[in-house]
Amino acid sequence: MNKITVDHFQRVQFLSALVLSPAGQPAWVRTRVENDAYTGQLFVLDHAQPKQLTSGNESLFVWDDEKTLLFISSRGEKPQPEAESTTFYRIRTDGGEAVKAFTLPLKVRQIIPIKQGLYVLNAQIDLTAADYWKMSEAEREAVHHRRRAEADYQIVSEQPYYQDGVGYTNGLRSRLFLYDEAQNELKPLCEPQFHVSRAVVSPDHNHLAISGAPFVKVRQPKEGLYRMDLDTLESHCLLEPGQFSIAEIQWLSETQILAAMSDQKRYGAVENPFFYTLDAQTGKRELLAENEESLGSALGSDCQYGSGKQAQMGPDGLFMVHTLGAFDEVRCLKADGTWRTVMQLDGSIQALAVADEKLWLIAMLGQKLPELVCFDLKTNELRAMTAFNEAVLADCYVAKPEPLSIPAGEFQVDGWVLKPKDYDPNQKYPAILNIHGGPKAAYGPVFFHEMQFWASEGYFVMFCNPRGSNGKGNAFAELRGLYGTIDYDDLMNFTDAVLAAYPAIDPERLGVTGGSYGGYMTNWMIGHTDRFAAAASQRSIANWVSLICYADIGFTFDNDQMGADPWSDVQKVWDQSPLQFADKAKTPTLFIHSFEDYRCLLQEGMQMYNALVHHGVEARMCLFKGESHGLSRIGKPSHRVRRLQEITAWMDRWCKPATENKS
Repeated sequence: MNKITVDHFQRVQFLSALVLSPAGQPAWVRTRVENDAYTGQLFVLDHAQPKQLTSGNESLFVWDDEKTLLFISSRGEKPQPEAESTTFYRIRTDGGEAVKAFTLPLKVRQIIPIKQGLYVLNAQIDLTAADYWKMSEAEREAVHHRRRAEADYQIVSEQPYYQDGVGYTNGLRSRLFLYDEAQNELKPLCEPQFHVSRAVVSPDHNHLAISGAPFVKVRQPKEGLYRMDLDTLESHCLLEPGQFSIAEIQWLSETQILAAMSDQKRYGAVENPFFYTLDAQTGKRELLAENEESLGSALGSDCQYGSGKQAQMGPDGLFMVHTLGAFDEVRCLKADGTWRTVMQLDGSIQALAVADEKLWLIAMLGQKLPELVCFDLKTNELRAMTAFNEAVLADCYVAKPEPLSIPAGEFQVDGWVLKPKDYDPNQKYPAILNIHGGPKAAYGPVFFHEMQFWASEGYFVMFCNPRGSNGKGNAFAELRGLYGTIDYDDLMNFTDAVLAAYPAIDPERLGVTGGSYGGYMTNWMIGHTDRFAAAASQRSIANWVSLICYADIGFTFDNDQMGADPWSDVQKVWDQSPLQFADKAKTPTLFIHSFEDYRCLLQEGMQMYNALVHHGVEARMCLFKGESHGLSRIGKPSHRVRRLQEITAWMDRWCKPATENKS
């Protein structure tokens, strides 16, 4: 069998953005790596076979009717960075070339069809030119000239002012517009300062449910809920901002809105939402169903690209993806508040759509790569409808995740072990402990390229879901003020259990790595134990005191998770900071960070690197230009390869004998 190579992920065809036509025909985006970039094309399922519709680079589309897709594309046009413009095309699924539909003076981020030729658009606007959409060409050119003149400057006047993966957002808002194609007329549906998060059209297409809030200086993390009449364009507030964090909104009927919301009083910023109904006229709110599980899949993989809906109204209620334990399932919340488990999957679900007694999923089944699958709601039959990635892993060694669980207080921590290629129980092997981000995320027995690559390179790989992870409810995920305590114990106890169960692992040749929260925990470990021969800390956290003040979610997530902030109890924040213990570290450590990571900024890695070097510890730092917090999953393909090469070479240097070390 062949090895999984360091660039094997570049052969994967990623699927995302699953949407069904009015007649129930699936369409999606297929993304491939081409010329060191990701390019997406539109596909439909035609007579049970995937059919490619476009060959450009498309990612945002809607069904315009049963046979037509409306999508955004530049189609070879060179975009003018100073301009605000979006061009739409149409293509029929039964044949023919794409035809240009219209161009709008907006940066459109979402399209909501209302009726033929009438659309609600969610667009990004700049408050310094909030009326750009209705300006004359001369006025727009003046805006372009000013923007070019200001290109070397960044003004900051609000909070937050940047967002990871997006960049600086100061003065930018999401605003709704109504577009009438026949009249070529745009109408704004809210004030420029009102920042929209979600907009969902009612079943009769006469109303919108909108979540959002005015954003002046400081963004309100707990938004309001509004109903808008699309005939009169009048808006009515159903829920004032400041009360709930809204995770999902759907229409139960023409008169009732379903909202998944949390007041964050029990478990803070990561609390899983309850489900409420709101009268669409009066805003009267009633609790429909309590819920301790998170919404959507929490299972990570570095072989996913793009996104998709994970909740949709179906024939008898709201169909939703949940991660329970380390597996994904689909549940249905009925109008009477009862739950029904629709199906459980040995794998992860990236997107969901339901119609005509069929549940369509983009999913990774076990150790397989993403495909479109169909679950028959009558027969409970699960069938793969595409085979884009069948050949990618053919004739390759794919290690089977072997489960291993340990007790952790009143809970159980689930984990897995991958055996190295050509495993011989009479030999000794190095091992790598891989720690997920979040911390409210989860590993499962799902294909992970980097871990399979290490297994092909002769490593045992171990990974688990310590307390703080997703998949086992609010109480299991509760970690506020406890970072580096119970989670550290779980990871150390899991490592001990793996060493006891797999005597072929050499305890003197252990490596540890992780990103985001996993980077935090890597930094924490090297200050609390010297059992690891090498560490690779990625997009990490070193000093919560500083991070709270400059992370894009510093004042909505970081201070919540510390159970304090630098002004109320700086010692409590500092006591959960790995930098405090950097003088105790002895482990050779590699630091990997990205210049445009606004979630865990590179200064965090710099602090740890400098502290280790100052105290005589071997260290190395690799910084990536043009990358964000998502380097390992959505970064430039060549950068992802270099990152994995850096980590593996570092592990090889310290965890493999000189005769085996090829670096």
